[in-house]
Amino acid sequence: MQVCQDGSLPMIRSIASLCCIAGLLVALCVDAQAQGRKRVPKFEDYPAADVFRGKSAAPILETQEQKDGATYYKAVAEYGTNFAGQYAVVILTCGSACTMVDFLDTKTGRILPGTFSNSGWQQFHDAFRDIEFRRDSRLIVFAGGIDKKRPVGWHFYLFDNGKLKKLHTIVTRGDFRKPLAQWMYSQRSKAGSTGTR
Repeated sequence: MQVCQDGSLPMIRSIASLCCIAGLLVALCVDAQAQGRKRVPKFEDYPAADVFRGKSAAPILETQEQKDGATYYKAVAEYGTNFAGQYAVVILTCGSACTMVDFLDTKTGRILPGTFSNSGWQQFHDAFRDIEFRRDSRLIVFAGGIDKKRPVGWHFYLFDNGKLKKLHTIVTRGDFRKPLAQWMYSQRSKAGSTGTR
């Protein structure tokens, strides 16, 4: 192709490059807006198949940490199933304003260790709980930053086949004065929401 004496071919290439960049930016903005409008998961969206109501099996304490906390694990087991149909959530501390969880199978006594911590809640309402879960649901929600990393907010996970799968995050920047239920049951998710990361 021959270049015009006025240099119009390089100008056309520059305009084409700018159009491509603008198109990419528009696509990224549309994707970010779509994630911001993503529906916030609710406990009833992920029901447990059945809820075990029998007497809990004795916890099988395998690690030294579990053996050191034997009294606590046994006390949690006595209260029975409180999560995902057959588990008891064992909330463990990992420092000031930091928690981790283990999952105690109330049918078998087996303990599934948690894989991360949550921390970083700064402002919160009077009934604030840094971990929210239900007896008849496989959804569990953690407040704060996961493993002390950003974003800080409500992190929604599905407990499936003994593993946690991240579903959604609502960024709060450490402000938890608005209860989780208001986020879950308002008409739609606010601008701070993101989809799966």
